[in-house]
Amino acid sequence: MQRILVAGAGHGGLVAAAKLAKRGFDVTVIEKEARAALGHDWEDRFTFSLPETLLGIREADFPAGSWRVRGDCAFISPAKRKRVEIFYDETQAQRVMWRKPLIGLLLDAAEAAGVNFLFETPVLGPLLQGDRVTGLRTEAGEMEAALVIDAAGVFSPVRMGLPAACEIEQSPQRGDLFYAWRGYFNKIDGTMPRCPFEVSLYHEGEQGLSWCCTNPDSVDLLIGRIDPLTDEKVRVQIGNYKKDHPWIGDRLLHGGQYGRIPVRRPLTLLVADGYAAVGDSAFMTTPMNGMGIDLSMQAGALLAETVAANVGQPMTAEVLWEYNRRYHIEYGAAASKNAGLKNALLSLPSAGVDFLFEQSVIQAADLAGAGKNMQLGALLGKFVRGMKNPPWFFAVLRGLIKGGKAAGLYAAPPQAFDRAAIRAWDAKIRACDLKIAGPQA
Repeated sequence: MQRILVAGAGHGGLVAAAKLAKRGFDVTVIEKEARAALGHDWEDRFTFSLPETLLGIREADFPAGSWRVRGDCAFISPAKRKRVEIFYDETQAQRVMWRKPLIGLLLDAAEAAGVNFLFETPVLGPLLQGDRVTGLRTEAGEMEAALVIDAAGVFSPVRMGLPAACEIEQSPQRGDLFYAWRGYFNKIDGTMPRCPFEVSLYHEGEQGLSWCCTNPDSVDLLIGRIDPLTDEKVRVQIGNYKKDHPWIGDRLLHGGQYGRIPVRRPLTLLVADGYAAVGDSAFMTTPMNGMGIDLSMQAGALLAETVAANVGQPMTAEVLWEYNRRYHIEYGAAASKNAGLKNALLSLPSAGVDFLFEQSVIQAADLAGAGKNMQLGALLGKFVRGMKNPPWFFAVLRGLIKGGKAAGLYAAPPQAFDRAAIRAWDAKIRACDLKIAGPQA
């Protein structure tokens, strides 16, 4: 059976590895970290039923104490003059799980399926024969394979080492990444705000967002920007939160880590001869909130289906294109629309975002769906309020229109792998991108 190498033990790579190993493929995951070090020491949202759907991991298998229900949410405008509060019923409540137990469950499932692992083995780049990927270069030596699945993250040495002829984007641009610091502090008293999860857009007037989530046993702080953070910036912003939330203690319980999260539309081209990208390597997140666990796992499943349907064939870009097409039709289109709104908001000055809050152009229904409910028709219904400042209102309209056009293009990729057709399709999508200017006042 064909040998498959997975670069990185990401969520999507592990799902693909497990499903392919079950089909009899010889699969090895190569991961730079030790097994015990995998997974940030923080919580994240995902669809709890998805691990069972894809790998048979039931909610009953989740370790006790590994997840919780997050409280109601308040979005706070940059000038802190307006709060948009969102209250969830039992069917809508946001459930979050610690990342380490989730990764542990996926690792266990992959091992049970027959996947081999090489931990503490950094991947250096792709092994190439001309423009074809034939394996991986690692610190343990060169390893050959019929297919390399790239799950090595936003700065994947595999993707960034591909030949230019592959025509796969290699480096993110400004605004494509969200730089975050996150830590959980002890809680001094029993205070529980009306909306425990407070999200500040353009926090302290800077492009990005931060949050303060008060839990019964701790306070979860995230400081995030679209430009790299410094330790001093994080220290100052934590201090500001402590002034406004006196129940935040000084003892760090979890986290204290930096992360780099993709917040852009997914790569248009995900495949090359002998290569396929999943997860953060392919920028698979919802741009408005950076959530990517669901999308990564779904991508891993789609890729495994494509590979298994072509067993024994060379893993060419032509064969792998079906995975590329299906992902964009089923998931990439929605993400690209979401990216249009995200880029439009980040292109405004902080006063512009305040205006959208204070004129109720942005409302609870819009934010609850991570921008999914900011449809063009609904926004036109807010026309009268928005026209109090036409340039800011039309900047958001422009983002929605461009995002909608990009979504339509993602939903209609070329039927077959034809470089000229893909190049033309990609150029039309790029023309829909909104460039994010430098730091706004």
